[in-house]
Amino acid sequence: MSGADTGLRLPPPLAAGAAALGTELPVIQAGMGGVATPALAAAVSSAGALGTVALYKSDRALASGLVAATARATPAVFGVNVIPEVAGTLLADQLRAVLDAADRELVVNSYGLPPVPFAREVREAGHLLMVQVGTAEDADAAVAMGARAVVLQGTDAGGHHLGTLPVRQLLARTAERRLGVPLFAAGGVHRGADLLGLAALGASGALCGTAFVATEESGAHPAYRQALTVAGPGDTVTTDRFSIGWPGRVHRVLRSPVTEAAEPLPAQLIAWTTVMGARRPVPRGSAAAPTLEAEGRVDEMARYAGAGVGHVDAVLPAATVVARLRDELRGAIRTDAEAFGGAR
Repeated sequence: MSGADTGLRLPPPLAAGAAALGTELPVIQAGMGGVATPALAAAVSSAGALGTVALYKSDRALASGLVAATARATPAVFGVNVIPEVAGTLLADQLRAVLDAADRELVVNSYGLPPVPFAREVREAGHLLMVQVGTAEDADAAVAMGARAVVLQGTDAGGHHLGTLPVRQLLARTAERRLGVPLFAAGGVHRGADLLGLAALGASGALCGTAFVATEESGAHPAYRQALTVAGPGDTVTTDRFSIGWPGRVHRVLRSPVTEAAEPLPAQLIAWTTVMGARRPVPRGSAAAPTLEAEGRVDEMARYAGAGVGHVDAVLPAATVVARLRDELRGAIRTDAEAFGGAR
């Protein structure tokens, strides 16, 4: 378990999630391409949750460097995120990089079902396979291929969507299948009370993205982070307007001139960014999020954000976000003294 003993006594479902992750708090920082940097992952893990470094479209050398940099920055357990449908032929190289660079057991978090051979290699190497899904049926498939934890992504989550149900409906539908592995909910989780409420529905913890975009260690562009802090509950929308480079998935983003136009706007050049060490143009409608390297009309880029963005009110150190979740969860447990057999 990472971090000092804070005296947090978790109810059984959440305790099971923390034990599975090897963390104090059953909270996973999402693996957001370009945003989930080694600095962010290390800060979250050192604070007692599970930090995640995103491999996204990294080649083998870059992926190895990202894993090694995260390992140098924290002694705690951390995760790596891969996206098979985006990585394509790079996926095998990313896995080789992870297995070669790992100096401890890692959580390998796959957005969507990975190829069966990929899952087998992760298991055989002694790492924990976690699979993010959007349907109860895909949760079944993930467990069948050896996933030791499943993330259930609802449509209230920011980013690209794997299903069509809000997270609470998806959680209820999946929990009744009794899959025998911890289920982590993704979508709109920002407060400790959210965690406790989801545990009552069968969750063992949560995966959080938006809250960690708006942190000092995040790789997000400053204007993107600031936009999150002033956004309200109605300022996100699910759309298909950012599909260049990642087709076939709707996504939840902050509203912008791109999402609010009556018809799709022309895919003209709006910005430049850096991908895999190379400077690349960003056309309007690109799936690329505005990172620190972006220059141009970042307000027209894909600023991914979940439906709970209204709870983000400041750009904070990642450790502060984790500490706030811990304190709020402790308070929620004490307030609801009857929950889970009176756990305090």
